[in-house]
Amino acid sequence: MIGVLARRVARRWILPDQPAEAAGPLLAGMSARAIRRKILDGQRFHLAFVDDALAGIAAIRGDSHVFQLFVGSRHQGQGIARKLWQRVLRDSTRRAGTRYFTLNAALGAVPVYLRLGFEPNASAKVPPSRLVTVPMIYRVDSPRHHRTRQDQPA
Repeated sequence: MIGVLARRVARRWILPDQPAEAAGPLLAGMSARAIRRKILDGQRFHLAFVDDALAGIAAIRGDSHVFQLFVGSRHQGQGIARKLWQRVLRDSTRRAGTRYFTLNAALGAVPVYLRLGFEPNASAKVPPSRLVTVPMIYRVDSPRHHRTRQDQPA
């Protein structure tokens, strides 16, 4: 289920803006075998369900690098990405005391990550035959994350 959702989201939202040769390696990393290997290596996957359907995935390595945060197209705009991110944030800070998180955002996902509190950490990078991404960072102690309850959106 994880791989099916991840590949579907990648094909719809990530790959159209990428070099054609980036598709193979990206999709191969989302196969059932690759996901099982990642889990056995200690990488964690948090899942969000709507009714009985898998609606979103958040995956983290080393308690600090988010390598997947996908929400199925029909469930986007419902706060699922934010809830998954908050779960990853709470889990990693509790487990490992993590003070910053990194990720490599697809170009179209940058606005979503900005709304979640990430900041660009460098210019977009374009390795040969690979995904074009924007390195981003979330600093737990950043003043922009210390709003009072009154300031929080409802």
